[in-house]
Amino acid sequence: SNVNGLGRVALISTLLGSILSTHLLCLAYLLAELSGVLPPTLLNYVSEARIQLILQWMLFVITLCVFHLGEFFVTAMFNPTVVNSSSFVVNHSKAYTIAMLVATTEFWLRFCFFPKFNSSNAAIVGIILVCTGQLIRSLAMKTCGESFNHIIQHSKKDNHKLVTDGIYMYLRHPSYAGFYYWSVGTQLMMGNFITSILFAGASWVFFHRRIPYEEQTLLRLFPDEYPQYMEKTSIGIPFIKAAKK
Repeated sequence: SNVNGLGRVALISTLLGSILSTHLLCLAYLLAELSGVLPPTLLNYVSEARIQLILQWMLFVITLCVFHLGEFFVTAMFNPTVVNSSSFVVNHSKAYTIAMLVATTEFWLRFCFFPKFNSSNAAIVGIILVCTGQLIRSLAMKTCGESFNHIIQHSKKDNHKLVTDGIYMYLRHPSYAGFYYWSVGTQLMMGNFITSILFAGASWVFFHRRIPYEEQTLLRLFPDEYPQYMEKTSIGIPFIKAAKK
């Protein structure tokens, strides 16, 4: 039950890896049918609108697995002293779990009753946001190295430094910005218009509170460096104001 236990890490990674590989194989099979490489089986029984939704669902599950596995393995590679089973962030908050359940409910209600209520263009925009957000967040974690932590640090450790290079030259909260666009992108990718708005709003409210609070902490820890750094960089999420210096 210990978050530092290898058994818990092995269990979570095995489950995520199994779900990821299963959906990748199913996606490859369906694409092979759609391209004519394999004879149609599923295509004979399922409408075109629902086939598109199934593709979107598979991409969503693959995206979730890649995100959570990435959180763990990027932490393990660049900040190994703090890595444990919680680094997967699969259950980091009740709000996240509820949000994903609401998103899943909207999707399958549409699949069953309103399969044509969908948009390929929105899905494409969502895929772009997901890929961009994932890249930004992973780069942020890599660049931060041992200074990165999933929990706000209130005291300055010996190895804690203000990171201002790499992607931090442009964004001072790239891991937050990356997650914001990733989360909204997942919903657009699924065609979930209601939860796209809800995710955008809920994530914005969360970061509207968290970022100024974290910046106040950083101003206290780095009183000389951080004010200058704030002048040169952007938060990266619309309409969120910086902490007062």
